[in-house]
Amino acid sequence: MYHVMIVDDELYARTRLKVDLCLERDGFLVDQEAANGQEALEKIRYICPDILLTDMRMPGMNGVDLIAQVKKMYPDLPVIALSGYEDFVYVRSSLKLGAIDYLLKHDLNREVVLEALQKCAEQIRQSQQKEKDTQILQTYWQNSEKESQRQLVLSLLNGDAIHPEILSEQLPFLIHGNNIQLILMQLDNIHKLEQEGGKIELVMLSPSILSILQEVIRQYAQGIIAEIGGGEFVTLISFEGRNSQQYFWNISRQLVQSLRHNLEKYTNLTASFVLGKLVQQPSGLPSCYRQTRQEMSLRYLTGHGSLIDVSESRTMNPGKFVTLDTVAEKQIANAVERRDHEHCMAAVQAVFDGLLHREADRTSCQIICLELLNLVIRNIKAIPLSNELQEFCTLMRVEILNSDNIQENRRLIVSAYNRLFDFFKTADRFSHYNSNTIKALEYVHAHCQDDLGLDAVAGKLNVSKSYLSRIFSHDCGKSFTEYVACYRVEQAKVLLAQGVTIKEVAERVGIGNQSYFFRVFKSYTGTTPHGWEKKK
Repeated sequence: MYHVMIVDDELYARTRLKVDLCLERDGFLVDQEAANGQEALEKIRYICPDILLTDMRMPGMNGVDLIAQVKKMYPDLPVIALSGYEDFVYVRSSLKLGAIDYLLKHDLNREVVLEALQKCAEQIRQSQQKEKDTQILQTYWQNSEKESQRQLVLSLLNGDAIHPEILSEQLPFLIHGNNIQLILMQLDNIHKLEQEGGKIELVMLSPSILSILQEVIRQYAQGIIAEIGGGEFVTLISFEGRNSQQYFWNISRQLVQSLRHNLEKYTNLTASFVLGKLVQQPSGLPSCYRQTRQEMSLRYLTGHGSLIDVSESRTMNPGKFVTLDTVAEKQIANAVERRDHEHCMAAVQAVFDGLLHREADRTSCQIICLELLNLVIRNIKAIPLSNELQEFCTLMRVEILNSDNIQENRRLIVSAYNRLFDFFKTADRFSHYNSNTIKALEYVHAHCQDDLGLDAVAGKLNVSKSYLSRIFSHDCGKSFTEYVACYRVEQAKVLLAQGVTIKEVAERVGIGNQSYFFRVFKSYTGTTPHGWEKKK
């Protein structure tokens, strides 16, 4: 059971989260509360909750100040921010400070809160597992034949004093060479790899990676590759008796290409690389390593499989925070209001071009993406039948926060805006629909997997069955039963495209009998679910 503290100056909001949402049955006990940030800090000191859920607007110490204090005093305590649409400035600040997620108070329901809490629980489990993994890994490295060389490389990169005889014995090429090249390699999608295979499994793969890549290095120069941790590897090579800068540049590039090719060929993994500046002595390695690690942060902008050359890099501005330009925001908002798809997408594209040009950091890019997504939500909030698009945007928010690649975030935002304009095309006709038809459609969309007989829906709307049947057919151009069947087939297509099994699809669209599901699906698509999957 995870203990949750809710911080909100409104008693109703605290009570709703504690009682109405029934979170305890899913392992989350909201048994601690505070009315403001200062009170929360005092209680956290003695109560030590597992998860903190805080409102942004509060008298005295607001949510942003509370998160700042919590992250300073209890850096491992997961925090979820609560805000309204108009409070995105608070959201921006909370995410910068390390909040794991944010929830819109307008859309607060059990499913949304539970999803965020489960994300926090997963972070707690990963933190606990990390401690266990560390102990296992320490034992693993202590028993590794390569550990002495690995520790020596780590000492070199840290700038520790090393006796020349030890260095000459274990890494002689660094002593006799006069040009040393440092190449930093970072496995792509490291968080995803750890989640899928586990950190231990990934580390157990390291000897194979090291063996494969060490053999590649021998073909080009004297050198060594060592694992630093977290999917990071450092290669040190020396060019003894060579002085041509062009030669160094060519060999380093060829080596990286060969490392990349063999890594993908034998392990099916990809990586990004940074070529450090040449140093003349081992004493120059610590500053070179720091610079290459700083340059590796550009990988978020350049994408997976990048090759970054320090000698070609522009001057970086570490810590520079970039926000969404108000002019760009207005251009996008005006284009959406005019239903001008072309100009809207051009403005969105310009935002991402600006992020790349200004070399914005990951947090800046993610927050700007969330602001762009927030514009979509604001524009559909009052439009009927927008629930599906809102749910889609909720999924996009999660993917944006988990992404380590700006190109992926660009794709997500473009997808959201394309969905928005597709929605506009179908939403215009809703203005001519009877209000009860709209309510019936919203009910169908929200309860697709339930029993959707005309009698039941008419009862929910407090209208007669014959009346609902008449106005529904008039507005939609098809009977209620036909519409439900058609909608379920369309939802089934989406689920099949996501790789959901046919049995589960049938259940999730409200047709538990698979034989009947096959008949309905084929009557609307002309093929069976299996046939449709093959075509896709």
